[in-house]
Amino acid sequence: MSQTELVYVAGDLVLAAEARISALDAGVLLGAGLFETLRTYAGTPFRLGAHLARLRASGEFFCIFVRESDSQVAETISRLVEANSLADARVRLTATRGPLALREPQGDPEQGRRVAAAVDDDEAPPATLIITAGPMTPYPAELYEKGATVVVSDIHVSPDDPTVYHKTTGYLRNLLALRDAHRAHATEALIFNTKGRLAEGSLSNVFIVSGGRLLTPPVEEGLLAGITRAAVLELAAEVGVPAEQQPLSAREVLDADELFLTNSIMELLPVGRVERKEIGDGLPGPVTKQLAAAYKTLVARETTSAS
Repeated sequence: MSQTELVYVAGDLVLAAEARISALDAGVLLGAGLFETLRTYAGTPFRLGAHLARLRASGEFFCIFVRESDSQVAETISRLVEANSLADARVRLTATRGPLALREPQGDPEQGRRVAAAVDDDEAPPATLIITAGPMTPYPAELYEKGATVVVSDIHVSPDDPTVYHKTTGYLRNLLALRDAHRAHATEALIFNTKGRLAEGSLSNVFIVSGGRLLTPPVEEGLLAGITRAAVLELAAEVGVPAEQQPLSAREVLDADELFLTNSIMELLPVGRVERKEIGDGLPGPVTKQLAAAYKTLVARETTSAS
């Protein structure tokens, strides 16, 4: 993002180079924040309502309360897209816990130490909302034509960790997995849970096609329920592809006929290889192509009707 582009910070549109938040913001000090990443197509956000619903649901769980209404957020995105001369844009919403409520610990006033009330609902300030809209940089076309390569991460997630079900700004685990993938010249890393079953990608949800069925892990395996993931499951029903959410072992992943990844930026990205193991014939399969085409039709239909 250019430093001359406009961003939204806590009620104001300002130059990116001049954007400021409190040094006491819990997002900075404790990583107490949430975010959503989405795309606009010809200036219109795709499924903004679903992104905001997920943001607000996680906000209720973590006591991060966004005061801006859905319509205010939509209007702000529109203003940013126009002001930054964008059409197809990458939009990020970041909501932090806001400036920490600091108080003296009871029974220890002489120490002069202050502690943060960072989790109490009744002390939660309004969230600091940051919205950015920058140029959309798509994944290379070659990946969609030939299929991406992914690796299996050494990092595991626990289904018992409540944070894995929310899109929090505590993203270092995912970035470590992605860093290892890039070091191996791969596009993405598959993350398994502590029970040895597939959870998700570091940046994506994962689908396989096996015996004509579309399969993806259920949320309870320890994954973020993606907006694009939900759209793909809807589309599978529309086009007549049998789809199920079920636990998947490493062997089931490696033996799949097809494999693809989903998120709002990549849409549906076919995978040709898991490390050195080809998936199917190593090229995008027919079900992946069918659903990818249906997704583009869905996006065009919803963004055109909304504009």
